[in-house]
Amino acid sequence: MGPINAATSVCKRTCVLGLLLVVGCHRATLGPSSSNGPISPVMQDGATYWPDATWRTANPEQVGIDASLIQRFDERVASGRWRGVDSLLIIRHGYLVIERYYIPSSREHVHTMQSVSKSVTSLLAGTLVDAGRLALETPVLEALPQYRDLATTDRRKTAITLDHLLQMRSGIDFFESPYEGSPLERLNNSRGDWVRIALDLPMNADPGAIWQYNSGGVIALGAALSRVSGAPLPDLANELLFAPVGVSSARWVLSSYNSTAHAGGGLHLTALDLARIGYLVLREGRWKNQQVISRAWISRSATPTTLQASRILGLRPTAYGHLWWLLPLDSARPLRYPDNVALVAAGNLNQFLLVIPAQDLVVVSTGSSNGPWPAAVDFVMGELLPALRDQ
Repeated sequence: MGPINAATSVCKRTCVLGLLLVVGCHRATLGPSSSNGPISPVMQDGATYWPDATWRTANPEQVGIDASLIQRFDERVASGRWRGVDSLLIIRHGYLVIERYYIPSSREHVHTMQSVSKSVTSLLAGTLVDAGRLALETPVLEALPQYRDLATTDRRKTAITLDHLLQMRSGIDFFESPYEGSPLERLNNSRGDWVRIALDLPMNADPGAIWQYNSGGVIALGAALSRVSGAPLPDLANELLFAPVGVSSARWVLSSYNSTAHAGGGLHLTALDLARIGYLVLREGRWKNQQVISRAWISRSATPTTLQASRILGLRPTAYGHLWWLLPLDSARPLRYPDNVALVAAGNLNQFLLVIPAQDLVVVSTGSSNGPWPAAVDFVMGELLPALRDQ
């Protein structure tokens, strides 16, 4: 989840035109106002609803969300207690019920996704696996034969597969914390070959033996997806993933050396477009009449390959799937898709996407600093979920 080169950001710091509410030191773009009267029912058709250019909206209470929780979230941001949080979007049962942007963010802000990019790259890999164009057992040095010379220093590199890269179990000694002096800092600042930098590091384990977070491996995975498909990664993502769901804001950080996309942290999206990605996952890869990604790939992504990963999110330890963090809704029960798991795409500077199938829920939060981190996940898992009501 380490930072990428900030100089490459294409974010737009514009203000929302339209309905704005000034609360302390922040602005919020709102859905329909809450009411103290009787709660009118909404259509219970989320499983068959997909947004067109815009989302349908409802009041929080109409989908079982206590609006006072959102008010407290606003107050924490306004007070500076949760500094660096730029947005909060909540979608339940197919209704956009919360859409908040905090100064200087806005609806039009094309925001760095940081390591949320990894989970999007996993979805893109899934589209190629579904189409029979990608085999996960393929060794990375076969998918990228220009780097076969790197195996001369350690033959174990010939056994690293694309699946190992998706699981963060390559055995390559890539580390990101502390960032200063790390391979990630070297890669982000390099004008050379990012993939060679990532794959040329020494091994500290056999492939598959241990889990260790590795953004460089995801960049190599992205390069393999590009070579297998014969298309630049941004073009491939637009064709197979973004266009079918109506994502139009996507931008990627590209290497100045050979235009390799930074698949590990270089994607930029608006918060609303990230919500579309989350909704695709919530609907098990389906968008209207098209199965964009198979249900099998979504299930595979949400199945732990590592039960104890190295992060605490939502005040609880994480598991890890295929470039997705996984949290149990009930820690007393085994983590299982779809009834007892939150799929979390998480990135540096407070970028989060949470998909919670059992509650028909998608939450997006973007940010601009790590203090405190991870505010949105702690809020969802510790406050929002316990207070949800069925509607």
